[in-house]
Amino acid sequence: MALSMQFTDTQKGAIVSLIIEMANVDNEVSLHELRESNLINAELAITDEIFTMGRALDVGFAVEIMRHMSDKQKLYVAQLLTRMIDADSKVDDNEISFLNWVCRQTGADILLEREP
Repeated sequence: MALSMQFTDTQKGAIVSLIIEMANVDNEVSLHELRESNLINAELAITDEIFTMGRALDVGFAVEIMRHMSDKQKLYVAQLLTRMIDADSKVDDNEISFLNWVCRQTGADILLEREP
């Protein structure tokens, strides 16, 4: 998936935080999840500085940052989180719960319902 929109460094940090949380939510980070997160980081041009910021960012604050993204950006981030769920070919209930929580908190759930 190529980067189809621009994100600020702060938004990228929030995405890093959400990706890390998704990878850890089932208490087991697989090699496949690491590879997928590395691909996402490369696609978004995540620098070491942005990664460090995102790693330290509270996930609740990351969700707040996502809440202020454009609708297209929110949907894009939801797709990234879905890629993380699919990365290890195992769907964990905690991963689905986290995705649903993020989508509800940011309004992405309503946007997804409107998708044709």
